[in-house]
Order: sequence, then structure tokens, then C-alpha cells
Amino acid sequence: MKISNEIVKQQFVQREYGLAHSTYDNELDFYQLVSSGDVKALSGMLLTGDEDEAVLAARGILSDDKVRNRRYHEIVLVAMISRFCIEEGMEEMESYNLSDFYINKLDKAQTERQIIDVHNQLIMDYARRMKKVKKKAAISPHCVRAMDYVYDHLHERIEITEISEFVGVERSYLSKLFHKEVGQTISDYIMEKKLQTARNMLLYSDFSCTEISQYLAFASGSYFAKCFKTKYGSTPNSYRRINYRKHWKEAKS
Repeated sequence: MKISNEIVKQQFVQREYGLAHSTYDNELDFYQLVSSGDVKALSGMLLTGDEDEAVLAARGILSDDKVRNRRYHEIVLVAMISRFCIEEGMEEMESYNLSDFYINKLDKAQTERQIIDVHNQLIMDYARRMKKVKKKAAISPHCVRAMDYVYDHLHERIEITEISEFVGVERSYLSKLFHKEVGQTISDYIMEKKLQTARNMLLYSDFSCTEISQYLAFASGSYFAKCFKTKYGSTPNSYRRINYRKHWKEAKS
């Protein structure tokens, strides 16, 4: 009974001050923009931090603390986006891992500005990935399965023979098909995904370069550094020193 009374009281206050939740249709429209990969439309909807407090309040009050309230809303947001993107074709583990990644960043954010930055990053990140997913719609199931295998085994040394066995086709056939449909060799694709993962770990984790190299199963630390510099123009150590949580540091200054 006490809980019911609290809910009724909260609903009364929201009605009195016009703090109604956003309509279900509006929420669906937003999630659809992200899951369809509409980067252009979303780029005009990024938060600036200058929004009226009533706009945020209209989404519901989840905490009396402003920072915690915004954080809770963003966690709900990324959880919903991850599910919508899965329904529209994003690989489940990629979507869930991405969701975990951004929830972790939201948990560490200490100010509303930092949370807003994460909000803008996550919706654009999901949207860009979904745009690629839509482009890959014409890619054969064989190549999609090969890409899924690579994603699920980034922490291992991946052999093309293992991928072909997983997909269920001859190695030579898969190699030719992959290059034709994806536009790069399987080996190049594996390296690209490993380096992208390494880059994110350098930016947002506290793992050392040696630990990252070992986790992603590079032959040696020096080989990892060489490959990373070829792709990003600097060594892993230099890249981290310049870019590590850069936008958070700027927000604090």
C-alpha cells in the first residue's frame, strides 16, 4: 500500500508540473533512427547540455540527484538501443558488449557533461555500426558467419582454416568470396578488428600495452606496436598518452 501511494503521489506531481513521459511513439521513432543507421538525422539531435531541465524531467524522475538521474536514463537508453539494433541485424554479442562498454563509461562519468558526451558517442557509434550492417545485408551468410567467428575469437590466434571449418566451406572458396563481398582479405579483416579493439582498450581501459597485446594474441609486443603504428600513425604508448579519456579531462577543466 505504501508503494502504491508513493506512485500515485509521484504521478500527481508530474501532472501538476506537466512532467509527462515522452510518448511511446516518439521513443520508437528515436530507436528506429539509431537501429536503421540514420547517422545524418541523429547528428542533428546530439545533446549540447543546454536543454531545459523540463525536457529531461519529461522523461521521468528516476533520482532526485541530477547526475544520477541522467545516468539512469542513459543506461535505460543504451539497453533499449542494444535490443533494437539486434532486431535489425546487429550481431548479438557485438551489441551486448557495446552496451556493457557504454554502461561502464556511464558508471564512471562524474558530471552531467561527461554523461552527455557518452550519450552522443553511444548513439552515433551504434548508428554508424548499423549503417554498416545495412550495407552488409547483401553479403552472403558464409561471409557473415566468418565475420562473426572473427569477432568472437579476437582474443585468440585466428587461423583461416578454422574459420572455413566453422563456416563449412573450403578455405580457398571462402577466401575468394570474402574478398569479393567484403573488399579485403580475411587476414586484413582480422588485423583490422584486433587493432580497433586495441585502440578502444588504450582509450578507455587501464590495461597495459603488454596486456592488450597478449589479450589480442599478437605474436609479440613489438609486432603489436608495429601494426598499430602502421594503422594509427603512432605507437600504442604514444597514442594512449595523447588520447586517453581526452574528452573527460577536457570536461573537468
